[in-house]
Amino acid sequence: MGNHNACLVSVFMDNIDPKTVELQKKVVEKYNVSKYPHFQIKTNATHALSLDYFWGINGVKVETMQAQNLQKQMDFDIILSLDIDCVPLSEIAIDHYVNGAADSKLIGNAQSSNHINNGEHMFAAPSAAAIHREIFLTIGKPSANPTVRGDVLEEYTWKAEKAGIKLDLIMPLRYDDPIVRYEWEKDRDLFWKLPNGIHYGQGTTYGSEELGDLFYHNFQIFQSNNQQKFWERCEKALA
Repeated sequence: MGNHNACLVSVFMDNIDPKTVELQKKVVEKYNVSKYPHFQIKTNATHALSLDYFWGINGVKVETMQAQNLQKQMDFDIILSLDIDCVPLSEIAIDHYVNGAADSKLIGNAQSSNHINNGEHMFAAPSAAAIHREIFLTIGKPSANPTVRGDVLEEYTWKAEKAGIKLDLIMPLRYDDPIVRYEWEKDRDLFWKLPNGIHYGQGTTYGSEELGDLFYHNFQIFQSNNQQKFWERCEKALA
């Protein structure tokens, strides 16, 4: 085990190919040098409610779980959310996020909610985001549910900003060209823009010049053409 009482959690539904789940598990195992537990949880609930549930069984009930009879099953200080189509790319990636959370930061992959015309706000996205229990309590243990002002997990960032919690948003370094452009996509850009002008899209690598490549997030793994791309990226990481 590493220096912190931390874990990783990846939730997924039954529309995810088992090969995706297995490859993510193998890549995480390779780069999880501190051996933090990694929970891959199949769920029928939404991504956000599944994260709320995970906090509940970790002893912190958010509002959406108040009516649920949840028994405390674990006791981790730091939770690193990791989308099922997101994998670490180096041996420092997981530790960097966990250490950031241990340093009282909300740390995560930078994203913005352009789909609700709120693209001027950057937040730590659930593709890879870590937070300490004490910081989570300080910001009011918000639900991960999307709201009128943000996407899944964005409330963490809104509440952290209001509480004066330090943010560490990891920027996209590059993204892949799309393999297939669907008919409904023919008149739209297949990338998204952060408020600072940096672009990201399907197959985004996050990191920095100093730290190198940290995480790869496939985005939209439920689309069949994206699965093969994710598998190939995982196999490359394992080679």
